[in-house]
Amino acid sequence: MTTNKNLKTQITDNINDIASGVRKDSNARLTLVTQLLEVEKSNKFEFLVDLNEKDSNKDTYKADFKSLHQLNMIKQSHLKYLRDTFMNNFLGVKWKSSDKDNKPKLDALRDAMSNFVCVSVNAKNTNKDILVNKNNSYFTGANKSKVYVNGSFVNKWCEPLNKDNTTDVALNFSELTRVARAWYKSIGGEPTAKKTPFDMAITRASNLINDDLNGINPFELSSAKSKTLISYLVTDCSKWLQAYKNNQEQLKINRKAS
Repeated sequence: MTTNKNLKTQITDNINDIASGVRKDSNARLTLVTQLLEVEKSNKFEFLVDLNEKDSNKDTYKADFKSLHQLNMIKQSHLKYLRDTFMNNFLGVKWKSSDKDNKPKLDALRDAMSNFVCVSVNAKNTNKDILVNKNNSYFTGANKSKVYVNGSFVNKWCEPLNKDNTTDVALNFSELTRVARAWYKSIGGEPTAKKTPFDMAITRASNLINDDLNGINPFELSSAKSKTLISYLVTDCSKWLQAYKNNQEQLKINRKAS
């Protein structure tokens, strides 16, 4: 069994690799989710939320801790609280989003924490493992890029990923996130910060592209025209990024001149 000290090191190293770009594969992010599950099972860290945390600077403040399984609705503020307390109290680090080197680490932990909470709560509620351990491993597929997920759970919250309602289904990180988002939406939760219609359209397009690429049957969603359309999209995105960069530089010049 992995010791608590080793687990801290493994999680920190994994996050560092994801943030630095050393590990861009789905397995690294999925591993982070399973590592959070291992922390929970070890009972070395309690995933608690202080419902009165926003009043912590007031003289009348009194903490009201609830476990993530006691929350009727999981808000974005709860997920951020869990991420930050886990970072500070278990990993023993203080990454700040204002630091460009540390923000990717916080983002990696945020994404994994969101999926972990969904998996943990549903496992508790159904008394069934959501991530399925087969032959002493959660992972399958090329480069272990997918995890086994409870089939009925996937079918209930994201039927397109398990239309036949098989006992279990192998999903990559993007697909697991898609299932989790559907669950959060159903309970009135807030898995992500509020987005503009523009950002939502981009996110949807990105999710569709990843679903087509990494789905159970790759390229099932696309058509003969998709390659050309994606080529146009890549060109337009490159133009947008360059224009955005130029705009930011011009704004800096204008601020200095004023």
